Amino acid sequence: MGIIFNLFEMKYAVISAILLAGFAVLSFLIVGNNASVSEWDHSSFVTVNHPSGKTINNIMVELTKYGREVVWIGVTAIFFVFGKKDGRKAAVLLTVTFLILIPLGTIIKDEIDRPRPVSPSENLLVKSETDPSFPSGHATIVSGGAAILLLRFHRGRQIIASVILGIEALLVSYSRVYVGAHYPLDVVGGILLGTGIACAVIASSKYMGPIFSRIDSMKR
Repeated sequence: MGIIFNLFEMKYAVISAILLAGFAVLSFLIVGNNASVSEWDHSSFVTVNHPSGKTINNIMVELTKYGREVVWIGVTAIFFVFGKKDGRKAAVLLTVTFLILIPLGTIIKDEIDRPRPVSPSENLLVKSETDPSFPSGHATIVSGGAAILLLRFHRGRQIIASVILGIEALLVSYSRVYVGAHYPLDVVGGILLGTGIACAVIASSKYMGPIFSRIDSMKR
């Protein structure tokens, strides 16, 4: 059993290291203002930041406004209160992941200090934001949450909820470019950081044994 757990931890530790290394490489390219990378990022931004109708515009604005805090705080609370043993454990992992990602993402944003994209006024669907652009905080949080659920909350019917929230995370991430708030690589960076930290949290979950033991002893 100990060997199985060690292999489990090692697998997610390796995945985490690869994802965070990818994030580090992308960060260096952004800081160095690599010409080809910047050109691709700007052209891709122009392609996506192209509002195509009132209905989809409203959907994207709602996703970008409420898809992070409202959805994921609510999901974590619901899982802990009503999710039985597996749901409560997922809620603990989500909470730990968010508590790491929120300050870490803010620190990295301030250090890299990438300006927000300049979008035509008719294409900027949300209020202009003044904090740095890389990585996208929305993409960081929702991808971290989705990774936890898809990797640890996937038995039987659980997979339905996890896949739905995974799709929600992708839509929220896409919406950040669509509404004019982020470049595509801001979102890619957020996904790499969020999933990398989520895998690191899963790899170190054995240290949460006392918490999980209490959850196991709680009534279903």
